[in-house]
This record gives sequence, structure tokens and C-alpha cells, in this order.
Amino acid sequence: MKINRFPDYDTLCAGVAAEVVEQLRRKPNSLLVFPTGNTPLGLFKKLVALSQSGVANFAQARIVILDEYAGLPANDPRSLTDWLKRELLTPVAVQPENIFGFENGITGIEDQIKSQGGLDLVILGLGPNGHLGFNEPGSPFDSRTRSIDLTPESIKSNAAYWGSEDLVPRQGMTLGLGTLCEAIKIILMVSGASKQNVLSQTLNGKISPALPATVLRHLQHAHVFADVRASHYAKGLGE
Repeated sequence: MKINRFPDYDTLCAGVAAEVVEQLRRKPNSLLVFPTGNTPLGLFKKLVALSQSGVANFAQARIVILDEYAGLPANDPRSLTDWLKRELLTPVAVQPENIFGFENGITGIEDQIKSQGGLDLVILGLGPNGHLGFNEPGSPFDSRTRSIDLTPESIKSNAAYWGSEDLVPRQGMTLGLGTLCEAIKIILMVSGASKQNVLSQTLNGKISPALPATVLRHLQHAHVFADVRASHYAKGLGE
């Protein structure tokens, strides 16, 4: 695994955006995964701008939803799927039939990935407790797409989107670590001083399901893209 450092958040987003554009140039119908949350918002703005200018073409792109809250009705505006559509997929004109979510259940999304030829590019955010998607601490490295109980840390970090911790669903659905690791390329996008400690542990600590993101240390096709605030204590792994 290699770490790529960027001087600030804007250049970080530009660097990840360039990877997406290049992937679509090489394979227009690439099967992609994007994260949700605050970290990728700058990336999404750049991709929307690149799409509108004709530099990025999402006309044939296929998207697999990374994770979702359990028990929400279809098209609930609080769902992660609906959020991703608003922030990225609709503005870049991804065709609705090319978005594969959890509507058909856990086995349905695994079957879709297989039938579509596997994941090409996966972009992930780093959770405060080291989770990837909703793969919480303790998730087996070979886990597949499944339902999972959310930890108090994840519930707290998502409370801002719901109004209070009491309103956040206690269960989620997520692509498994084993599912994600089978992608051709993985980018872990990390920004901000608040992620210094967890990124340092991810890169330099014990490889263990207790910190799910450490699974990426096994993978030559995994890359960390981090700004200097997040990577201040990340000591040169694979640079």
C-alpha cells in the first residue's frame, strides 16, 4: 500500500478526481464505489464540474452503493443512497438503471457485482474508529456484503445528518471487507487533523479486525490519498 500526500484538501480532491477521470477514460463502463460523508464532498464538486465541462463522462458508468441504513423506505431523503444521488450521481448524469443498491437485499448486491464483472475502482473514507463503509471494528477481513449493528462511534458521527443520536438507525448494510478488497484498485481518501490518529494507526499499527482499515495493508492495489493535516503522523509507509 502506498500513501500519496497532498498539501491541502483541494489538491487532495483534485488528485482523487483525476483517478476517477482516468478510470472512466480507460473503461467508460467502469463499476465504481463512492463513499458518503463530509470528506468526499469536495471530490464530488470537482467531478460534477468535470462532467459539465465534458472532461469526465459518466454516461456508461456503473455505481455500486457502499452502505446504507437498514429499515428505511425507498427514496427516504435521509438514506445514504438518496444522499449520494443528490450530491453526485444525478448531477453527473449516471443512468438510474446503472445504480446498484440494497433494494434487492444483501445477496442481490453481491450477485450484481459478479454479474457486472467485479469492482473496478473503490473510493473509501476512513471512519473515526477505522471503519470502512459500515464495516465496524471486529469485522472479519474476508466478510461479504451483510447487515451489521452500528457502533456508538458511528451513530455519533452520523447524528448531525439526523438531528440527534436517538434518531440514527442502529443497523446498517454494507459491502464487506472481502468484497471491497477484490476491487482492481482501492483509494482511501483521508482529510483533516481529526483523522491523524486513526490514519497513523491504520498505516503503522497492528493489522487486526479491531481496526478494519488495516486490511488495506495487505493489498498492493490499495492507495492512501491524504492531505498533510491527516497524514502528519503517518510515517512513510510505501512512499
